[in-house]
Amino acid sequence: MIDKNLYYNTLREPLRLPEYGRHVQEMVNYVKTIPNKEERNRLAAVIIQIMANFTPYVKDTPEHKAKLWNQLAQISNYELDIDYPVPIYKTEDFKLKRKKIPYPTKNTQLKHYGNISELLVQKLSSLPDTPEKQQMLIDLANHMKKQYLLYNKEAVSDEQILSDIRLMSKNNEMQLPEVKLNETRDILYKNKKNNNIKKNNKRK
Repeated sequence: MIDKNLYYNTLREPLRLPEYGRHVQEMVNYVKTIPNKEERNRLAAVIIQIMANFTPYVKDTPEHKAKLWNQLAQISNYELDIDYPVPIYKTEDFKLKRKKIPYPTKNTQLKHYGNISELLVQKLSSLPDTPEKQQMLIDLANHMKKQYLLYNKEAVSDEQILSDIRLMSKNNEMQLPEVKLNETRDILYKNKKNNNIKKNNKRK
């Protein structure tokens, strides 16, 4: 049960991410007070599920998950001590990077994958090889293939996607999964279907 004094204090502090409302911030503040880290980890995962429900129309992708975990850290003012499953970047870090690097230096050939995909690849590259890591790489590769086809309607081979992952990782020794990714025609069909749904919703 949330302590009344804690509830009173949270009423006075500004919302760090107003789109999630007061209740989510109260829950995060409460989890910060729990001494047991395993319990904090468990409740943080519950809060992530609640936050995901605010945008049910957004697909459950690695990029979206990473965004939610970073938003959770931001709501906690980066004071929530848990085992984050993704890299956490403070808003100030991005501001400093923009000041230091006035012009983009990233490979423009990979820009259609998005910055989050590159960060996830580099994070996975540093982890030991496990079945869980290989499954995450497969999920990420399928997501990147979808992003590629949103940017370029021409067919792309699985080998090209995996080659781009290796390029992003900057690790030639990185072990990549030997699996067949989602079919190009299926991805293009789903992309077209989603676009039609969006157009129909705009007309209503």
